[in-house]
Amino acid sequence: MSTEPQPQFEPQILHSLRRSRVRTEIVMYLFKIYPDASYPADIARNIGIDPTNILGGLRGMGSRYDTSNSLIERGVVERVELEDATYYRLSERGKSVIESLGMDGR
Repeated sequence: MSTEPQPQFEPQILHSLRRSRVRTEIVMYLFKIYPDASYPADIARNIGIDPTNILGGLRGMGSRYDTSNSLIERGVVERVELEDATYYRLSERGKSVIESLGMDGR
């Protein structure tokens, strides 16, 4: 039995994931391809969710996707600018959250 303390995360991160299937699906897809990054249309195609909703989950959009609960704002996902395109990848923090919650399928 391990006596190592489990990492503590902001309750807002867990709340953000529990409240939105879209955010959860995005995080799980990015975890699956980690450490690679992906662009919103590719994420949408791979998880079967409209690209507009993907952008909402990633960075917030209007009243449906509150910016303060977005994956970017919570530090779960990071934006990567390459040439003229914006990609998104799971941050180290996001990876730790998934692993600590046992959402990684192990």
